[in-house]
Amino acid sequence: MSNPVKGEEFDPNRYWEERLSDAYTLGSVGWAGLGESFNRWMYAVRRRVFLRAVRDGVGESTRARVLDVGSGTGFYLRAWRELGFRDLSGSDLTSAAVTRLRGTFTVTPIHQLDIGGDPDQLPDDRYDIVSIMDVLYHVVDDRRYTQAFHNLARLVKPGGALILSENCVQRPQLGRHQVSRSRGEVEDVLREAGLVPVLQRPMFFLMNAPVDSDSRVLNRWWSTVVNLTARHELIGWLLGAAVFPLELMLVRLPGTGPSSKIIVCRRQT
Repeated sequence: MSNPVKGEEFDPNRYWEERLSDAYTLGSVGWAGLGESFNRWMYAVRRRVFLRAVRDGVGESTRARVLDVGSGTGFYLRAWRELGFRDLSGSDLTSAAVTRLRGTFTVTPIHQLDIGGDPDQLPDDRYDIVSIMDVLYHVVDDRRYTQAFHNLARLVKPGGALILSENCVQRPQLGRHQVSRSRGEVEDVLREAGLVPVLQRPMFFLMNAPVDSDSRVLNRWWSTVVNLTARHELIGWLLGAAVFPLELMLVRLPGTGPSSKIIVCRRQT
């Protein structure tokens, strides 16, 4: 899939700088338009899925050096801390997020980093584990997308782990600031960068867009969610609270699910 026009038209630096400068919340880094309350429930699901994937796909060695790419509001930095990891570094594309992160995580190195950019601008350090969550499908230019994976592989020590989320759909879908790439394309880019998937699980079933499903029921359900959450924060909170327990059961089912996935990879030695 080639998408040079979209990449040239969309300025990710400007888009995210403005978005995070206007509001620095989970709603601003999550799904715009769903409201803060429903986004918080979505992130509660992400937290559970992420913690379980790290425990199962990486192990319990909390002495590992960890870099989180695209840290945003620091959600995944907090998740790493919850798991017991202490040798953490964070990063973000925007100065707005980097400034806030440095003010909050005062003992954690925070880099300003464009993961799809010049590899010479990467940190000199290498890490046992690198996480990049809810970021890669926002890299709309294909050349920058491929470069992002090579940069990520460069940051991971040989034998180390990369944890990412991606959509990996059956049929690619293009948007202005999001691209859902096919499973085959994602697998090809991983292979080219020397990264081998060792674990893949669904991130969502009912609480995110069913981008990898043709089910009319799921698509109608998601349209209903979008319409209801846009009406009032209280509706978003109540809807999220009602669906949350079911969602936690569904994301434990085998298979890839109808929405985004969490993938753990190992860098080849």
